Amino acid sequence: MLKDLTVAQARFVAFIAGTARVQRDTVLGNSPEKELGAVRPARGEHNPLAELGFEPLGPDASQTVALQDAVGSLSVTARQELYSLMRMGQGDLAAKEWHRGLSEAEALGDEAVMAAIIEDADLHEHVAKGLYEGKLIKE
Repeated sequence: MLKDLTVAQARFVAFIAGTARVQRDTVLGNSPEKELGAVRPARGEHNPLAELGFEPLGPDASQTVALQDAVGSLSVTARQELYSLMRMGQGDLAAKEWHRGLSEAEALGDEAVMAAIIEDADLHEHVAKGLYEGKLIKE
């Protein structure tokens, strides 16, 4: 399944994304969903603040820069594989549709793939779930 991207690299990006998410949530005040007054959807995104991505941090925040550097240091092929893992973790791709995720990433182009990865506020969860769904990790 993975050719250029290693599990360690994917986990590292997920770790950086997780710390960026903590920093972002701190900036937003860690508001519980119930305080937002929004109706919880039966399907799809359950966190209305996820749409903001890492925008509340600003482009110069240390964790945002670290995430951009970590993703930017990957090869184009590795970023396409990370994108496919992310899509699997989002539930948009099944493990057996791995090739479709790679084709989608190639069609989007590297700049759009990079933006999609970096703008996913739940990237840490999506990559971890993608690794699990792809049977690349056991936990």
